[in-house]
Amino acid sequence: MMRITDNQHRIAKEDFVAEYPKLSQALLDRTLDNLSREDNIFIFPNDLTHTPDLEKDQKIFETVDQEIKTGNVIGFLGCGQEKLTISSRFSDESNDHFLHYLLQKVLHINLTSLDVALSREDKLYQLLMYLFPKYLQAAIRKGLYKEYQRFSHNDSHVKGVLDVGNHLKKNLPFMGNIAYTTREFTYDNPLMQLIRHTIEFMKNQKSIGREVLENLSTSRENVAEIVRVTPSYKLADRAKIIRMNKIKPIRHAYFREYRKLQELCLMILNQEKHGLGYQEQKIHGILFDVSWLWEEYIYTLLPKVFIHPRNKDKTDGISVFSNRERKVFPDFYHKELKIVLDAKYKELEFTEKGINREDLFQLISYSYILKAEKGGLVFPSKHKVVDNEIGKLAGYGALLKKLSIQIPQKTSSYNEFCEMMESSEEIFKRNIDEEVGRN
Repeated sequence: MMRITDNQHRIAKEDFVAEYPKLSQALLDRTLDNLSREDNIFIFPNDLTHTPDLEKDQKIFETVDQEIKTGNVIGFLGCGQEKLTISSRFSDESNDHFLHYLLQKVLHINLTSLDVALSREDKLYQLLMYLFPKYLQAAIRKGLYKEYQRFSHNDSHVKGVLDVGNHLKKNLPFMGNIAYTTREFTYDNPLMQLIRHTIEFMKNQKSIGREVLENLSTSRENVAEIVRVTPSYKLADRAKIIRMNKIKPIRHAYFREYRKLQELCLMILNQEKHGLGYQEQKIHGILFDVSWLWEEYIYTLLPKVFIHPRNKDKTDGISVFSNRERKVFPDFYHKELKIVLDAKYKELEFTEKGINREDLFQLISYSYILKAEKGGLVFPSKHKVVDNEIGKLAGYGALLKKLSIQIPQKTSSYNEFCEMMESSEEIFKRNIDEEVGRN
């Protein structure tokens, strides 16, 4: 079986097409944005409009001559019987501790245990539950979803349309009640019920689901809100609610976040793992932009005095010109401490001087505009901790450096991996503290 990782540059196209005929047809040279909109594929964080640093025109697989290269995307894809895993280049054959670790750090999930003995399909299923609070939050930001619903009543307070059939069935002989229906604009509708069923299902998943839901105060608040507006919830209705949502997906562009949440809930409730989609021929799966994850992970390790601009949100950028508005967005900077850092999910471990021209010029520009004394590229390494000088800029004089976090290899358990990562993080934090003059 072909092993595929991120940032692979020489996959023979002929071999790939032979092993994955359906997937290759569906995936080659298509953009992430197109896949997210047209297929049952979750692309994190691209689906969530409020965390939009991912480039939409990025491709999972790009064809160059007769070879295929992968980018900064990892995850799981299926089409019919074909199942494809794009692993992190820091994973081994049996696990992807690195992905789980990044997700837990970035999504602020503090799991007490992780069952790594699971199959790849079961691990995928865990990842879907990791994402649920984020997708729920993105949807709720749009406001709670309302739609018209028809409700049946049988009492003496008639305020709707007489339901003759039900009235004859229930109220003969006549005892004072009248059967009628009302049409109400309500939160208590099939979509909100689906979300409620997903919440209740996850609460009963002792290992992962419950911990994920209870981890953050925002998550707990969102869950409480969904529970509040779905008073008609009944466990026995689950199959009916799933069926109603499959028949009637959310179409309106304004509610795109609810559409993605609806798809996610259906996958969780159907316990649809890696290869199971709604339709045999449809492509489906879950993908992560690991360069975005890496950047957000680095932010969790830096002193809180660092500013972390958001390019697409146009926040905290720095002005290029003194007389007109044009901004650039370094990953992290601090004006007073005169330091700027860029997170790069790239293989820079053994490129002593040969930094990509674009990355180097970008760092030089940021340093110059901010009048920084130090600029650094922060990347993951396998074999050693890197804390090297790239060089001192002629003329201006800023010192440019490469700084790495060493990712453990060949660990015997996830707990051991976490312990070794924490040791690597401490070394990185010490190096950063030295750079900013903090002891």
